[in-house]
Amino acid sequence: MDLLRSVPTGRLVYTKDALSAVRPVTFAAPGGEIVIPTGDNPWFDRFDGTVLAFEAGAIESSTRAGWTVLAIGHSRLQSGTDGLDGFNDPVRAPWDRVPGDRYLVIDIASLTGHRSTLLRPAGDRR
Repeated sequence: MDLLRSVPTGRLVYTKDALSAVRPVTFAAPGGEIVIPTGDNPWFDRFDGTVLAFEAGAIESSTRAGWTVLAIGHSRLQSGTDGLDGFNDPVRAPWDRVPGDRYLVIDIASLTGHRSTLLRPAGDRR
């Protein structure tokens, strides 16, 4: 969870037409859940009550060393931040609350991750 909390963006992993799909999102993980602000975007409505995956990570470009964390859990749409851990304290809140905001909340059922160094093929100078 500490690694998740160290980055402001991640990737929502879902299925679209029976195929894997990924969408970058802003998120916070102040408690045992992933909180994604949705504003009033109805695109997120499809995920209410579904199982989703969420991935975040960081790779240092010079060393190609880094980490990745994968969370899986049931999701729900929520209006406002009532009951969301870490949002009612203005000092701990990850961002300002705006009345009427909606959030996609993923209750984490499984959390895995690892650190790794990616291969740099011979001659790769990128």
